[in-house]
Amino acid sequence: MKNLPLVLMIAAGVVALGGISNDTLAAPVTYDFSGTVSGDQALGGSHSYTAAGGPALTAISGSYSQSGTGVPVAGDAFTAGGQLVGNNRGTDEMGVGVCFGNGCNNGHIDDAPEIDASGREAVRLDISGLFSSFGSFTINADSATDGEVLGIFAGNAAGTALGAKLADATSAGGNVSITPTSNYLFFVADNTTTSGADVLLHSLTVTPNAVPEPASLALLSTALVGVSLSRRRRRGFGCGVLKRSERRGL
Repeated sequence: MKNLPLVLMIAAGVVALGGISNDTLAAPVTYDFSGTVSGDQALGGSHSYTAAGGPALTAISGSYSQSGTGVPVAGDAFTAGGQLVGNNRGTDEMGVGVCFGNGCNNGHIDDAPEIDASGREAVRLDISGLFSSFGSFTINADSATDGEVLGIFAGNAAGTALGAKLADATSAGGNVSITPTSNYLFFVADNTTTSGADVLLHSLTVTPNAVPEPASLALLSTALVGVSLSRRRRRGFGCGVLKRSERRGL
């Protein structure tokens, strides 16, 4: 029974740790890569995307070298180029694509501004700002129909080449969950370069990591302080008993 207060203190600490309410889980944050105006919107070679509750993410347009046999693979080198295009052309035609060539000059877009397999086009997204506070990454694709797929790859540490393949997304498949392994994501048309496939990156959704409620943290702190004081008192009592015994021996 002497240990009962200590047991209760520890139990209170356990309750505090488990007392994180669902209310402390913030709402998911969605980055929408659709154009902000109707039609096609030239964005330049680099563009910053924002979302309420999340950090800004920077996307860069470019292409990858073909080191494999017809489809993108890990190790394909990325070269920045062309420009990003915000697509806002109706159902299943929403998201960011890439435009190369003369058809992209002076903001005039007439070059199929999606992520094309034939041009080995790619969008690189810097997600380094998300790792410390966010998890549960999901990707949504548009214009990925009839066998077309949006390929999602991690990047190497420097963001200069495709890394491991994380998933494929299609229009019909809805959101696809991924687990990033680096600070960069690459998005490509994951089809052979002769297929004519072209796809769009529509959105990225992330969920903030859970944060304990202030009340739970306070309760845990109180419990830990109580445990510490209880142990000190017990040690002090033991020393007192020893000293009295020593005096009786004298």
